[in-house]
Amino acid sequence: MASCSSEFTTPPPVIPPDALEELIISEMATYINTDATAGGVRNHYVEIYNGTDKDINLSNYAIGYQATTDASTLVDWNFSSASNYLQFTGTLAAMKAYVIASPVANTTAVKSNITWGTGSTASADASKPLQLSGNSGVALLKKDATGTHTLNGEKYKIIDVFGDPNVARVTSTGVTSSRNNFIWLISGVTDTRNRTFWRKSTVIKPQTDWNLSRGTSAADSEWNVSEDRLWDYSNVGKFTGM
Repeated sequence: MASCSSEFTTPPPVIPPDALEELIISEMATYINTDATAGGVRNHYVEIYNGTDKDINLSNYAIGYQATTDASTLVDWNFSSASNYLQFTGTLAAMKAYVIASPVANTTAVKSNITWGTGSTASADASKPLQLSGNSGVALLKKDATGTHTLNGEKYKIIDVFGDPNVARVTSTGVTSSRNNFIWLISGVTDTRNRTFWRKSTVIKPQTDWNLSRGTSAADSEWNVSEDRLWDYSNVGKFTGM
């Protein structure tokens, strides 16, 4: 009689043929502090996704934040203040996501790997991370000896962005605020406040050109966008490429 063994081998994860080439910014949500309809909730977060076929050492990466102050002033990315960037640690497994959330985000709705930024919801602090109101740029950076950004004494280059302080904003109508009425257009949407954004599954590499990433319509944008104030946290931390 043939013997049987209780030992078995767990099959490795199936890596799709269109695996990503690098980490990407895969999801985020925007809120504005002056919007009473948000009920005091400020679920600001950024999701990073490793869609490659290998585990990635996160200590080679960082996230940078830069708020804009009006609709037309164009400036380069600047992370000279240590409060405006976060260097990662640890390892991100293949096909897994890493979530950075604001300290004021609801921990039930937004399950995060780390919190970062101010705990204030005051409009006066809207320029601080991680208050995302439709006009704050987020950059994913990677260590590179030829990089132009120095974080804690090490050189980095930007590899992916959501927003760009060197791309003009437009002035929007709606809730009045000294800072929240200018925004970037994305995916043909004219108001990027109070929404959830998901990277499309057709995106296979990061993009440093915000104009190409945001697109001019739903068809050519790299992003899907929720309806106004219809935030969706159903796949936070588990990228599905909506």
